[in-house]
Amino acid sequence: MLNILLMDSNFYLMSGLSALIFNQCTDVHKEEVLFLLPSQEKNHDIADIIFRDDMVTIRIFNQRSICTSHGSGRKGDEGMTIHVPFITKNLTLDEISIKIGKILSIARADYNVLVNREEAYWNFGLKKYAQLSDTENDVMILVGRGYDSTDISRILNRSRKTISTHYRNASRKMGAVNRAEFYRYASFIANCRRDERNTLCL
Repeated sequence: MLNILLMDSNFYLMSGLSALIFNQCTDVHKEEVLFLLPSQEKNHDIADIIFRDDMVTIRIFNQRSICTSHGSGRKGDEGMTIHVPFITKNLTLDEISIKIGKILSIARADYNVLVNREEAYWNFGLKKYAQLSDTENDVMILVGRGYDSTDISRILNRSRKTISTHYRNASRKMGAVNRAEFYRYASFIANCRRDERNTLCL
């Protein structure tokens, strides 16, 4: 069973999104989906997938560490978190459904399959999607922390023109159509306070 939390502020968008998710789950895998209420704080801890405004968080836990956590039934600490930009303004319903299908497939995946990132990209058909380079990821995080291009060029020891190129490339790969969408996602990632690269562009 997948625990899904919808935290979008737009009621109509949430209704349509829940219908698309439900259709993807029943059409392909015939599995149960539990939609959690965002008002309950504990639901944030047990959600496998969290849909927020313009982004999705997928949490994959190592089933082996769950089984060995003294039979408590609690999810173990070992796992990974993947963030996906989910900007759908210029997409058709079919394209949104395909993106949701990929998100659900990743959420169902075994932790050990996803540890090898290159193999996981191949298994889930993600090879055709351009992913952020290390420098693009660094630029995104620094933008999210509030630095401007002059500061970022000094921090990364690159020219402002190079920083602008990395920004444009990262924005294009994420599907952001304006600076506000890019900044909203970048500031969320910057506030996660994790060093690993955990953005997956679909």
